[in-house]
Amino acid sequence: MPVLSRQEKIILLLIITVLLIFYGFKLYFQEKNSITIIPATQTDVDIGLRSNESIENDYCIVHITGAVNNPGVYELPKGKRVIDAVKIAGNTKSNANPDAVNLATPIFDGQKIVIPYIIEGEEANLLLNSDTNISSQQYNYYKTDNLININNCTSWELEALDGIGPTLAQRIIDYRNKNGLFKKIEEIRNVPGIGEKKFNTIKEMITVY
Repeated sequence: MPVLSRQEKIILLLIITVLLIFYGFKLYFQEKNSITIIPATQTDVDIGLRSNESIENDYCIVHITGAVNNPGVYELPKGKRVIDAVKIAGNTKSNANPDAVNLATPIFDGQKIVIPYIIEGEEANLLLNSDTNISSQQYNYYKTDNLININNCTSWELEALDGIGPTLAQRIIDYRNKNGLFKKIEEIRNVPGIGEKKFNTIKEMITVY
């Protein structure tokens, strides 16, 4: 093995020092400019999903029609009531009968709210003699207050009827969701558990308008 002179040792030491400094700076700038990706934990994913669900579940989409100035489909925050839907639809028309609807009813997603008109005089005669097949009994519901609309009422509203408990109320709502809106009050007898006797008990308290 050759023996290095003192001058050669100094030169070799300087070369090694320069190389160490060069590679040291190179590694420093590589780490500084790099992007570290930390995988999301399952907890982070769950929090994100719950946040999105919370945003979606904070609103209800309702369809309001009938005697309002701007009928249509609207998005309202959860917790609002029918009166709020009426206001967002431009309030009722002059010939509306808002007393036929429970304006304090909480709204729910997918709800259809119908504000009936006040129909009387010649207009009533034309309606009853038209092809709409509205019976005299159904016509009376246009002018009667505090009736439960079985086409858009909630379960707790149905439970206010004589002889209707939570189970039967849910059956009515399930039947409505599956078969569509009731065209006349007599169709509620198609719901399992509502016979002729129970229908006669509640028929003066319900409407389909």
